Amino acid sequence: MPARILVVDDDPHIALALRERLEARGHAVSTAATGAAAVRSILSESPDLVLLDLQLPEGDGFDVLGRIREAGVETTVVVITAHGTVERAVRAMKEGAYDVLQKPFEPSLVEETVRRALERVSLVRRDRSARTLEEPEPIAEDPAMRRVLDLARRAASSDATVLLLGESGTGKEVLARFLHRSGARAEGPFVPLSCAALSESLLESELFGHEKGAFTGAAERRRGRIELAHGGTLFLDEIGEVSAAFQAKLLRVLEERTFERVGGSQPIRVDLRLLAATNRDLKAAVAAGRFREDLYYRLNVVRIEVPPLRDRPADVLPLARAYLERARRKAGRTPMTLSEDAAALLRAYRWPGNVRELVNAIDRAVVLSSDADVSPEDLPEEILGAPVAERAGGYHSEVQSFKRRLLREALDRNGGNQTKAAEALGLQRSYFARLLKRFSPSPPTS
Repeated sequence: MPARILVVDDDPHIALALRERLEARGHAVSTAATGAAAVRSILSESPDLVLLDLQLPEGDGFDVLGRIREAGVETTVVVITAHGTVERAVRAMKEGAYDVLQKPFEPSLVEETVRRALERVSLVRRDRSARTLEEPEPIAEDPAMRRVLDLARRAASSDATVLLLGESGTGKEVLARFLHRSGARAEGPFVPLSCAALSESLLESELFGHEKGAFTGAAERRRGRIELAHGGTLFLDEIGEVSAAFQAKLLRVLEERTFERVGGSQPIRVDLRLLAATNRDLKAAVAAGRFREDLYYRLNVVRIEVPPLRDRPADVLPLARAYLERARRKAGRTPMTLSEDAAALLRAYRWPGNVRELVNAIDRAVVLSSDADVSPEDLPEEILGAPVAERAGGYHSEVQSFKRRLLREALDRNGGNQTKAAEALGLQRSYFARLLKRFSPSPPTS
């Protein structure tokens, strides 16, 4: 995609050559020849990418990096220097540069570096958009989940690998995103990958990338998720599904922080944090010889177990309301609420599919609801037909008993005719039938 790029170099020939080459790729390019001019352009235009020479008049490249950091401008910087000592490159990276190019450089190397930097920009923006518009903050009203979130906050401050355990649908990726944005790498990309969704060959290519011609169909070099996560966080979901051969390759990345693209032989160094998740018992898999013990201990530095939704009942309604707000915004609807009856059903249900099932139920309700209240008839059949949970006693049990008598009396007054009984109560015939199924073991037929 076209991007706004600022080239900062006091050599007009280099600045012009870079501008022409990048404009030929469709980007909007401007130039600056001094540190002061660069700062003015960055503060006024907020470019997506800055190619910054370190040796400049009126404030060098390090001064510019400092001003960007002080102003809080969100831009990616690639440093260009003819004085490319290791010390200067390291200092530039510490002060916020994404990468370093040394003069003289091949045009193809510049294009590859720019493409990689812009991919990072895109990933960071997608992640920020996702967490702003799509995912509510982790809900932790229940004591069980509050303990989990407290542990996650403490783990976020380090770069330690975190292993997230729990049943499918409990919200492990939501917690992984929380760990990422609560840590020092929050401004870097969050790159997720489900290990169970791909075959081993596709998984290897997706994670490590590949060189041009590495296999049939590899028409060009492609960067993998590990490279894209440089400076940020890599989240590997369903880590328990990978093969022994793949486990060995992943172990090398964790131990050496290097990898090679498929079809390549050049080691590539990477700086990232790894988060992993699984619904399997990895300790049992190690004992059975299905999972490497050394990899298990590399992953299991900080272990966080996410409880199933049935074990955190106080979170059900706060989660439902948060996802209801998300769903109705996506659908362009006015504010919506849960009716008392719908809320009681959600509380009583056991949620075998965990938070994922709750999200699907809410999304369905927003589609089907004809007014601002989500009513029981908008919920899936399995929720309507579920027995009342034993914990829902007292007042709730009295309400259920009253509803059961109300339905029976309406049927008796209308000779067992469900259609007439539903009309007498002001209910839709289909909803009345579902209530009968829920409250009466053997409902009469009409």
